[in-house]
Amino acid sequence: MIDFFEPSDPFGGQTQRLVAEAQQGGGDVFEIARTCRKIKSGDTESWEREWLNLAEGTEAEAKQSFRDGNLQTAMNSYFHANQYYRQSDVFLQEPDDKRKRFLKAQGCFRAGAELHPTPIEVIEIGCGDEVYDGYFCAPVDPAPGRWPVVFLIGGADAYAEEIFFSGQNILNRGWALLLVDTPGRGSSSYVKGIPTRPDYEVPVKACIDYLDGRREIDPSRIAMIGISMAGYYAPRAAAFDKRIKALIGWCGCYSLLDDLYLFYDPLKPTLQRILGGVDDTEAKHRLMDFTLKGLGKNITCPTLITHGVDDRLMNVEGAQKLFDEIAARDKTLKLWDRKTGGAGHCNYDNWGVTIPFMLDWLAKRL
Repeated sequence: MIDFFEPSDPFGGQTQRLVAEAQQGGGDVFEIARTCRKIKSGDTESWEREWLNLAEGTEAEAKQSFRDGNLQTAMNSYFHANQYYRQSDVFLQEPDDKRKRFLKAQGCFRAGAELHPTPIEVIEIGCGDEVYDGYFCAPVDPAPGRWPVVFLIGGADAYAEEIFFSGQNILNRGWALLLVDTPGRGSSSYVKGIPTRPDYEVPVKACIDYLDGRREIDPSRIAMIGISMAGYYAPRAAAFDKRIKALIGWCGCYSLLDDLYLFYDPLKPTLQRILGGVDDTEAKHRLMDFTLKGLGKNITCPTLITHGVDDRLMNVEGAQKLFDEIAARDKTLKLWDRKTGGAGHCNYDNWGVTIPFMLDWLAKRL
């Protein structure tokens, strides 16, 4: 049985992640539960087969709904199919398999995005010789004038199309949303072979430059949220770019080597892949550079670090260490426990409370 209420294994953890996103339009909880009953615990082949069957069936339903003129239903089904394709690939390690599954997921998301009631624009952002794919999402009922914007960035195996379902409530606040597959993530990893990098301030600068060039955006109200492993990426960028006016670490990370790679063995293959397909020895060597040591003093914008005390993927001690070194006068560390809910990774079991908490905090700064 796959337990996504109290997950104790990777199958349960990945399913809890999908269930959280389903509440934001990224799937159907009962479909997910029915599919879980068909999967043999610990059997990755049955995992991939059942999620792929659901994804293909849901995509077919989306296409039929579109042909019938039921555009809202088609949009929802395309978004669900996108997430089910993503779910089917989380334990795949072969690059060709990952690429094929990713492109199916991306295609479904983009088909749904074309039907979304507010514009979701497909964009490209250049950074040196690299080009990153992403989306600029217009807000719902924005206030008059130029828009605040949140750059939401995902972690190790997250891609832009997935984390849209972490950011739906941002649009509902009247803020714009930027999603970009920066190095080591999504299309940059699966399609273009761009590995992750320790100096994440470089690709983030290119993304902030892009926002600076959009006339709709208020450059004095640019915020950044980094979820999961991006609890390293986002603070790293804020230490170098003062155009980021508010920062949320949705998980905090001081050292990727200590707080993630050596802390949670099941993620080692993923990190080896996004580093460029290296072995364990090389991964440990490269990850020594992925640290915020000495950089906290440069983070001066209002900062919220939020982390579950029982997070099995990322060490809560890293969140505390990062918070202690941040120089911002306006800083908050919110640790979620079993009593409140949200004690696990990315607070997946309590998004109904944890996301409003983060966005209420952010509203006072934007």
